Amino acid sequence: MAEPAVLLVDSKHRDLAGAALIARHLAARGVECHLEPLEAFKAVVGAHRPGIIVFNHLTASHLVAWSKRLAAMNILTAVLPNEGITYDDEARQYDANRRHKGAHIDHFFCWNEKHREALISEGFGERTQFHVVGVPRFDFYFEPWSQLFEIERQRRKPRILICTNFPTARFKTLPREHADALFKGWLSIPRYRDYWAGIDEHYQARERFFDFVDRLVEQDRYEIIVRPHPVEGPEFYEKKIAEKPSRKAVALDVGTNVTRAIIAADLVIQCETCTTALESWIRQKPTVSLVFGRNRLWYYQEQARACLECEDPHRLPGLVNDSLVNPVPTELAAARQEHLRIWCSSPSGHSSEFVAKAIAKALEQKAPADFSSLDFSARRRGWRLHAANALGEAYHYDPALSLKRTLMPRGYAMRSHSYDKSIKPSDVTEARAMVNAIAESKNGSPTRQS
Repeated sequence: MAEPAVLLVDSKHRDLAGAALIARHLAARGVECHLEPLEAFKAVVGAHRPGIIVFNHLTASHLVAWSKRLAAMNILTAVLPNEGITYDDEARQYDANRRHKGAHIDHFFCWNEKHREALISEGFGERTQFHVVGVPRFDFYFEPWSQLFEIERQRRKPRILICTNFPTARFKTLPREHADALFKGWLSIPRYRDYWAGIDEHYQARERFFDFVDRLVEQDRYEIIVRPHPVEGPEFYEKKIAEKPSRKAVALDVGTNVTRAIIAADLVIQCETCTTALESWIRQKPTVSLVFGRNRLWYYQEQARACLECEDPHRLPGLVNDSLVNPVPTELAAARQEHLRIWCSSPSGHSSEFVAKAIAKALEQKAPADFSSLDFSARRRGWRLHAANALGEAYHYDPALSLKRTLMPRGYAMRSHSYDKSIKPSDVTEARAMVNAIAESKNGSPTRQS
C-alpha cells in the first residue's frame, strides 16, 4: 500500500474544498490523504508518517530548511500554490526566485505555463518535476462539483455581488514602517518602487467605492451584496453602510466562500484587476469591472482587455442592465477564453484530478521514507497534533487566546485571524463528506447548503 499523503491547508474558506476534492481523487487511487492546517507542517511527520507533503509555498527560511530535512528522510516535498497569477514578467521572475531559493522541491504544481517557465529559468528544473494543472479550486465551477456551492433561493431581484479589492488601503493610516516592511523585498522591480502611490490609490479608490454602490441602490431593482477582500476586513464597509439610511439595503458578506458567492450571483462586479473576474468568466456570469486610478500596481492590461469596464459611477446602472440581458459581450468572449487558457490552463473541472494523479504516481515510484531519525521532539509534535484533533481543534490551539485577544486586541489580532482561518477536524469531515456525497450519488444531487 502506498504511503499516505498530507495536504497542508492555509485557509478553510479558500482552500479546504479543493483539498478535499484532491483527497477524494487520491482515495480513488488507493492513497490515504490527511488534511491538516499549515501550522502543523512539522507535526504531520510524526503523526502520519507521510510519503509526500504538499505545501502552498516554501517562502520562509524555516520552510526551506524543513524541505531539506524532509528530503533527508525521503519524504517528497510538493508545492501547490493557492495564488498563482502574476501578470508582470519581472515580478513573476523575481517571485520564482524569491519564494523557493534553496528549497528542496520534488514536485511543483503550476497554474499556468508562464509560471513553470519562470521557475525553470531559475534552475528548479534540475531537481523538480513540474505539472501544469490549472487551478484546483476552480473545479467547483463545473458539474458535478459545483453542486457543493449551489444554493436554492427564491428569485425576487437580480443578485449583484460586488467584490472589493483594496487590501493595502489600511497602510494609509498605519505607521509607515508597516508598508515598508511589506514592500521591501520588491523594490528591485520598477512597478513596485512607488508603492506608496499604490497605497494612496487603494485608499482613494476605497473612498470612492460607495459612489458606485449608491448608483445601484438608487435603482431599487437589485439585491446588492458587498464582499470585502479577505485581507481588508469588514470594519470600513460596516461604517460606510451605516452612514446612509439607503445603504441599509446593502448586505455585507464577510464569510461566504467566494465560489458559492459567485455561483449564487446574477452579476459580478470586481475592482480593476482581480481573480474574481476570471472565476466569474468561467461560470459565464455577467461581469463588470470598476476602474479607479489605473495605478500600475493594481491595473493590468492583460486582464483589462477582456473586461467590461466602468469608470463613471453614473454609467454603472446602464452597464448592469445591459449585462443582465447580454451576459458575455461578443467582442469580449474570445479574449476571455484566451485569458483563461494562458493564465488558468483552460479550466475544465479536472485540475484536482490532475494533481491527485501526479501525487499517486510519485508515491508509487518513490523508495520508502526513513523515519529512523525521528527524535522525541518530532514524536511530541505528532502526539500534540493527534491530541488537538481529538479535541476538535487545530494544531496551534491556544485555550487562552480569546482572553488574550480581549485584553490585548491589537497584539493578538493577527494570531486570532490565523486561527480563525485554520481548518479543524469538523471542517475537514464536513468538506470530505460533501465531496464524497457528490461523487457517490447516482443522480449527482447531494444535500444543498444555504
